Amino acid sequence: MSISSFDFDSRRASEDVGGGGFAIRPSFAKKFNQRVANDIIKQILSDRLKDAIYDKDQAPGWAREIAEEIKKKLLELDLSKYKYVVNVTIMENKGEGARMQCQCYWDSDTDNIAQEVFTNDSLICVAVAFGVYLY
Repeated sequence: MSISSFDFDSRRASEDVGGGGFAIRPSFAKKFNQRVANDIIKQILSDRLKDAIYDKDQAPGWAREIAEEIKKKLLELDLSKYKYVVNVTIMENKGEGARMQCQCYWDSDTDNIAQEVFTNDSLICVAVAFGVYLY
């Protein structure tokens, strides 16, 4: 494929930095902001689960719906060239400990993670959102 036949994605063209070049990294205002994402997640978990009672049959559906809602709200931030991975886990609150761990290899200048834990007397919900910049 020759350079002249390469079709630039319209999203990339909108990030033209002048002089015919393209931005390699997002501007500070267009980076994934952990605090903003945490606030979004916290609000969604509180709204959806404040009166919830754990039910092993409904928990998978709740987790899927909450993950979709978080992803939708993150997309509304309109951070071009970001991809999101959202993981929601709901478990019964029996007073036992639990530990979750994840590891990522990414660009610490552009990529970030937001996480919130919601608990009530019946359940524990852990929601994690990864914002990964697509070069």
